[in-house]
Amino acid sequence: MPDIVPQPTNTNLPPIPMAFLICDQVITDEATKKKTIIGVFDRIWVAKFPTNHHPIAVYARFFDAEGTFDVKVQYVKVDNESILAEANMTMNVPQRHTAAEFAIPFPPVPIPEPGDYEFRLWINHRYVQKVGFAALQNPSTASQSS
Repeated sequence: MPDIVPQPTNTNLPPIPMAFLICDQVITDEATKKKTIIGVFDRIWVAKFPTNHHPIAVYARFFDAEGTFDVKVQYVKVDNESILAEANMTMNVPQRHTAAEFAIPFPPVPIPEPGDYEFRLWINHRYVQKVGFAALQNPSTASQSS
């Protein structure tokens, strides 16, 4: 008979992300608590810079976690590492062997110029994941904005 290896019930390691997505919105069904993710994207076509983009949300799903975690999501302009927005929350995961998830709706996010932007996920002050998008000049409006 194989030895049974005891599993820790609470770990200092951050939860392992299974998904970290940018989307238009996340809808939670009140009866089942299931989440519907609407409009996943990785680029935004912009008519004129600077602009704001709305709606926008980030969705994260984790496994192998138990306990209470400080969560921070930063919205960053990649080329100059400037933080354009930030959301903070506490995530409580009561049981290790169940998935944990959250969705954070952001207010309109600024897009000052074309380029790459990221949402960066921090858990208990440790960087764990990123997801990004490219903001691009819409070709049909490029000549009009000069």
